[in-house]
Amino acid sequence: MEYVIGIDIGGTHTDLVCMDEKGEMVIEKVPSTPSDPSVGAINGLMRLAERYGKSLQDFLKEVVRICHGTTVTTNAVLTWNGAKVGLLHTGGFRDSLEIRFGIRENVYDYRVPQPDPLVPRYLRVPIEERYRWDGTELKPLNEEQVREACEIFRKHGVESVAICFLWSFKYPDHEKRAAEIVRQELPDAYVTASVEVQPEIREYWRTSTTVINGYVGPVLSNYIRNLVDKLENAGFKGDLLITQSNAGVMHPDVACEQAVRTLLSGPSCGPTAGIFIAEPMGIDDIITIDMGGTSF
Repeated sequence: MEYVIGIDIGGTHTDLVCMDEKGEMVIEKVPSTPSDPSVGAINGLMRLAERYGKSLQDFLKEVVRICHGTTVTTNAVLTWNGAKVGLLHTGGFRDSLEIRFGIRENVYDYRVPQPDPLVPRYLRVPIEERYRWDGTELKPLNEEQVREACEIFRKHGVESVAICFLWSFKYPDHEKRAAEIVRQELPDAYVTASVEVQPEIREYWRTSTTVINGYVGPVLSNYIRNLVDKLENAGFKGDLLITQSNAGVMHPDVACEQAVRTLLSGPSCGPTAGIFIAEPMGIDDIITIDMGGTSF
């Protein structure tokens, strides 16, 4: 018998659905383990194996695919429990993360408080470098400043470094070199360059996406690697796929490098399932609701 499994990890419960090749389903729910969510996932798999009267090892030998949705990154942002992030940016653009698009709910009221940035100003370090729009190098990358920034980050206990330079989406050499230096100087840090995550025009979108990736990356990558190790040790040889925010799936290695793509991993599954169920019935107006222990 072959099985496919869906796992959804929330802040309170971990839910599992197992379907065999005949289309019959078994559902399990176990408490989540926030300190290491992979433990809750393995506990749930053990419960499923018991339901089929098998050991975990024998059961996993017959599992061909596990699709996994998670709110680990969602909850890290909602509860401000992500990594301590430092940002390297082109000199002169230190406050673009706070300025955003300059949009207020009331454009004439300057007292409206804005959301706190995920990187405080003292950890946003300007670096001399600059390309023009046409690829002309106005300023070469100041590699010594990058190394000095790493020393600042080390002093302040930064766990993750985000790098976003102007025009790097089109001319990425400076940003890639800066990332190389940071990885050499801070080998234990989680490093995200914008060209690796979102090489697209629009500075604020690219910067904020890179910062969020750095904020949630250490949390998600540690968890995913723990889960992969536990599954391999238990004899799992099938495919493990991680749900993205668009309800598609990706390989665990990609999820570890581009953790921002899982920001709505768990929440994306409900609407997708709702559409799947409603379409055959001719229903094109549908509201789905997903209530978890941390978010609604």
